[in-house]
Amino acid sequence: MNVRRVGVFLAIALIVLASGCLVKPPAKVTFSIDKTNVPPGGTFHIIVTINNTGKVGLVGATLILGNDNFYIVQEPRFPPVLKVREAVQLVWIVRAPPKPGVYPLQVSLELKDELKRTWTGFYGQFKIAVSKEENVPVKLKIDVSAPEFVRGGENIPVNITVTNEHDQSIELLKVSFAPLPGMKMLSAPTPPALIPPRESVTLSYTFKAPYAYREGFVSVLIQYRIGTAEKSMAKSFRVHVIWKPWEATLDQLMEAYGEEYSWTSSGHIVDRYWEEKYNSTSIFNATAFRPATLSIVGDASSEYHAALELYKWIRTTYNFTGTTRTLNPKELLRQDSISPHEAQVLITAMLRSINVPARVVSMYDGTDCTSRPITEFYTSDGWYVVDFRHGFIGTLDEYLASPYFPRVYQLATREGQRLVALKYEEGSHGHVDITSQFTADLEERLTKVITDRVRPSLRSKFDRILNGLNGQERIYALFLFAAAPNDASLNYVLTEWEVDKIQKNIKALYEFYHDLPWREDFTYYWKIFIGEVP
Repeated sequence: MNVRRVGVFLAIALIVLASGCLVKPPAKVTFSIDKTNVPPGGTFHIIVTINNTGKVGLVGATLILGNDNFYIVQEPRFPPVLKVREAVQLVWIVRAPPKPGVYPLQVSLELKDELKRTWTGFYGQFKIAVSKEENVPVKLKIDVSAPEFVRGGENIPVNITVTNEHDQSIELLKVSFAPLPGMKMLSAPTPPALIPPRESVTLSYTFKAPYAYREGFVSVLIQYRIGTAEKSMAKSFRVHVIWKPWEATLDQLMEAYGEEYSWTSSGHIVDRYWEEKYNSTSIFNATAFRPATLSIVGDASSEYHAALELYKWIRTTYNFTGTTRTLNPKELLRQDSISPHEAQVLITAMLRSINVPARVVSMYDGTDCTSRPITEFYTSDGWYVVDFRHGFIGTLDEYLASPYFPRVYQLATREGQRLVALKYEEGSHGHVDITSQFTADLEERLTKVITDRVRPSLRSKFDRILNGLNGQERIYALFLFAAAPNDASLNYVLTEWEVDKIQKNIKALYEFYHDLPWREDFTYYWKIFIGEVP
């Protein structure tokens, strides 16, 4: 083999490696379902076992249903990293069509590894009978007894009864759970090794509910052996966790929020620089403020739902103007009009009055720290953002993927401005620099938010687009995709445009605009990207 041929061979090998198209797949994947007969509109479980047989960790899995009559009710959480030689069983809850009939269902799985490569070629094929009559009797029955409604921090008793209706004993291999995020198992029994035919066993577990709002399904997965065959059976039950910090004890609040609980303690909402600039104190009495806040919050079931009610109340109660007259929350309650700055102060005071850690965050250019204020409030799931100027309320990561963050990012990374939390300290401005909270792992966080908006069948194409861009181009591309006004527009582009065309357009836009001040609303650049703005 001459040098030229060796070079060509190596080039092809590198292309194959870069595209993730190695001959040997990185995992052994098996599919199973817990039942093939489902009532109209009923649910069943697709159980996927993934054994990492590759050379790098796996970080994600996407299940794609090949029949639009079915849809996924709840996806499992993939481990942060599935290491080499480790295995995991994941359970997808799927809803069947409402119309009776026999439906073919092909499923495929896409895996993503630590090198950001996407792997395909894993398939399963099933036939689902949708009928009001049970044509195929279930030989292993799982019954669950558990409360549906609980409060944050409460214990959740869960009793699992497994009934063996086979004519021979089954060997119980493993009982595992896919709980809601934050649920912790406090106690678990030791299951018996065998369940004789026509007998049942009841297993009692205790979980602790998180100090957070949760609504969804908890799945229990039974792995067993009958004869020489190993099988799996799943059962899901609904849990609804309500968390009202305004009804919690101090010990519960400290356990729920940890050190972030300190953001409820200061009587000042903003620091001395603000107070000097606007010639107004921001001090308030949380106890006196509490009744008014609770009357607005009503029967809210979490920090977010409470904040949403307060946000809507402020938006509908006040006329918004550009003039900031006072930082005093008590005075703000009596006004007819309010500025976005004042609205951030007011909602921060209200949230603190009901034990929700909250703070004002703004841009600091070395002199002024009152620019672009937003309010952050803390939950067990992390920080949320309220931005009255742009009409936004949502998680911090959703804010990073909003059309209003790219300009803030540009100010922080290119012009040296800082994002600061205005934590009051006596006799000082008391800035806490939290820029890294907004910029750390930004690409990963943006990718996750946008991936959730992309149809499963298009996610590997989305990954290929990003992999063909350099670091800063990827950030720009993610801002661009996030600025799509709706999921339909985003998925249309990913469906109809070729990868090469999308990459070329992104590179051209980035090259032209990256050194210019970006607009306040990044949607403008999306319109240029798709040709709506010449």
